[in-house]
Amino acid sequence: MQLLCDKSIVMSRQRIIISVIVIFVFALLWNGLVHMVILKGANLALTEFARPASERNMAVALILMLGIAIIFVLSFNHYVREGGVKEGIQHGLIFAIIAGLLVDLNQYLVYPVPASLAAKWFVFGAVEFVCYGIIVGLLHNKKLNE
Repeated sequence: MQLLCDKSIVMSRQRIIISVIVIFVFALLWNGLVHMVILKGANLALTEFARPASERNMAVALILMLGIAIIFVLSFNHYVREGGVKEGIQHGLIFAIIAGLLVDLNQYLVYPVPASLAAKWFVFGAVEFVCYGIIVGLLHNKKLNE
């Protein structure tokens, strides 16, 4: 019996690690598409006061992205009852609201960012976190651990 419990814990850890990796890769691709292609023109409103791209620390950005993926997956694992896509979407929406308030609205209040750009950041961020929820819901279903 102990072996089965240990094996299920290892499987849970494996699902967590796989979920973090998949979300991290998705986040890289999504943010590249959104900020370097879709919102490239809109983000030009930031050039006067933003740090130039050549001075941005990519290592810190990657660590931040990995940290968000880890927090998302661990909070899903801790707070979600059954797992699955439906609860993943709900968890993603909660994260989107928190991020939207802490990041997008805050940046709009502090910096001269057009409201339309902050709204676009929020919408694309909400879609991103819902996708995280779908990913983790598919990969980490608590019913599969029983």
